[in-house]
Amino acid sequence: MDIGLVYSRKDPQQAKVRDFVHDYIRKRGILANVVEKNQPVKSPTLIINGFALKDLRSKPREKHPKMYPSIQDVAKALEQSVWG
Repeated sequence: MDIGLVYSRKDPQQAKVRDFVHDYIRKRGILANVVEKNQPVKSPTLIINGFALKDLRSKPREKHPKMYPSIQDVAKALEQSVWG
């Protein structure tokens, strides 16, 4: 599996997504090549085998100004890629 991750290391929420991806792969013994790119972005983008998971909303959820794919969204995308 090839995984690309574009995120901002300075943003704790985005760093949490990065850590989750690495933990998910490690805990499940998934063979994956992970390539990270640290750059100032508003929302992390996860690319799994060429398919991108990113936030496509034009307005934030509720009162939160930042828009992210949720940890649940990331987990679902990884799970589908492993079994799909």
